[in-house]
Amino acid sequence: MADTAWIENIKRIVYQAVEASDPCDVLSGTVVKEAPLEIQVGQKLVLYDRQIIRTEQFTDHEETMNIPGIGAVSVIVKGALKMGEKVLLIQKRGGQQFVVIGRW
Repeated sequence: MADTAWIENIKRIVYQAVEASDPCDVLSGTVVKEAPLEIQVGQKLVLYDRQIIRTEQFTDHEETMNIPGIGAVSVIVKGALKMGEKVLLIQKRGGQQFVVIGRW
């Protein structure tokens, strides 16, 4: 019995080491709906807006630019994800949250 427990402990330690060295998954997906945002990953998995974390570059947002001779000007940057776009995502290991990291 002691040998079996020892082997199970070794298996658990190895599994934890593998998990710690690979804390996330990188996935690709396609935007299937813009508002609210939905991204399809693979054939069956659809991510919904509440699961998707977007940085400012993947949203329509306002920025202030300094133009020489004119001064500060506010502009709207159209960065929102559009239907049909391919995106790269990072999934937190064991979690249901995904971060958009790029378009391709």
